[in-house]
Amino acid sequence: MVMVWLWQGPAFATQSCGGEPGWASAWLDGRVQGAEPYRYDAQSFSFGLSPAAFGWRIEMQDAAGAALPVFAAPLRPLETKPTNIAGWHFRNLANTGPNTGDVNAPQRQRRFTFGTIAQAAQNGGTTSGDEGLGGLGVLEIEEFTLTPVETGARAAMSDLRFSVCLIWRGGGEKLDPIVVADPGVAFENVIANLIGCGLDVAIYKASDRMTKGREGGQAAFLEPDLDGDNIPDLVVPITRRSDQAPGLAICLLGDETLVLAGFDGRIGRHLDPAYFGRADYWAIHRGQVFQGAEEGPPPELPGDAVLLARQEASSVLLFLDADTKVSSYWQGD
Repeated sequence: MVMVWLWQGPAFATQSCGGEPGWASAWLDGRVQGAEPYRYDAQSFSFGLSPAAFGWRIEMQDAAGAALPVFAAPLRPLETKPTNIAGWHFRNLANTGPNTGDVNAPQRQRRFTFGTIAQAAQNGGTTSGDEGLGGLGVLEIEEFTLTPVETGARAAMSDLRFSVCLIWRGGGEKLDPIVVADPGVAFENVIANLIGCGLDVAIYKASDRMTKGREGGQAAFLEPDLDGDNIPDLVVPITRRSDQAPGLAICLLGDETLVLAGFDGRIGRHLDPAYFGRADYWAIHRGQVFQGAEEGPPPELPGDAVLLARQEASSVLLFLDADTKVSSYWQGD
């Protein structure tokens, strides 16, 4: 039986957490104030919030009280990791009002992995030593109170109400990414990021088809900065389980947004979705886009693009527009 995690984003703020056969789950809500810690025991591990500068920090422990690895994408400096819940994440740079985008910090939803899954993500997809408990979590910030505005200072969070969904393999078994991915792309860090971005692995499976292309383009996944936020994103080939239709999953790691390409018809004037299955080369394109033979003026890219090509046949650039919608620019046959 294939066992998967289904992540539904904001639905984790309710008690409809988990419920898949073979997986254990826990839903909790709580509140902390001042420098209070928080601890919740969930069978063979515990979830905690520990007081930190300007707020609290997400921590996990095993049954003996030893710290478990915790990993949250994207990779950020310690101050702006999703596991660090700080008041100034929600204020503008001058600390005079709400954060409207000038402070690049995670907001109300904090996704993380723990145990062996987190260890694998930190080690590039491999684990070593104890193959113990591992799982995924989502913390939703429901309400909070910040210290008063003060120009030039950093706001602290003085009161926090939150809910958390924790999902882990029942019986203490480790995550086996093969159930949601082809062997050539079944890296635990890739799968954890895709699930963290919201990919429904009951509908789509990560594909390793681009590892079998022509020389120079054999990569299981790419890490371009598609939205221009200076944080590498994740692009992974996927296949829809129902009809084997090929496409791409784009995980924008700056805000953990999922964009799917290839399942809603033609993209632009020339890019038929079937091309995702026929392309034998791909790479990251950076910089200027030159005039295509059959297209209009070349676009100005907000970030990087993905080049898809067929040897001695055709090539196309896939990129995101200002509204993070998938666009294409055909470079010719």
